[in-house]
Amino acid sequence: MENTKSTREAATTARPPAVTATLSALLLLAVSIVGQIAAGADYPAVPPGVVIPLVAGGLLLWRTNRWTVGLALGVGLFIGVGALLTPNTGDHLSSGNGALIVSTGAELVALAALVVAGAAAQLRKGAWA
Repeated sequence: MENTKSTREAATTARPPAVTATLSALLLLAVSIVGQIAAGADYPAVPPGVVIPLVAGGLLLWRTNRWTVGLALGVGLFIGVGALLTPNTGDHLSSGNGALIVSTGAELVALAALVVAGAAAQLRKGAWA
């Protein structure tokens, strides 16, 4: 059976690796914060660290363009700065609670990956002509 997708349709569904990595980092960020909550960390009833990355990821899935990639990068920088400035991150890492340590470590890895992948996606040569 022959594939009936046009070249344009195939091009719009394929995502560059940097965008895929950005989406993965947004998802890992949200999941890591859910893991922290499950491990006993104190978060608000509606944790912004879960909601914001999921909304940014949804927008990036809906429309992959310069502003949604920039938004995802901004989310990584915003939450990353917050994670580094708050004493909670250090408290989680030194808590002795294995699940809390692992989920906080995963959050930090996700934030670093989000910034690197988001910057790479934003700087792709000729991608946003």
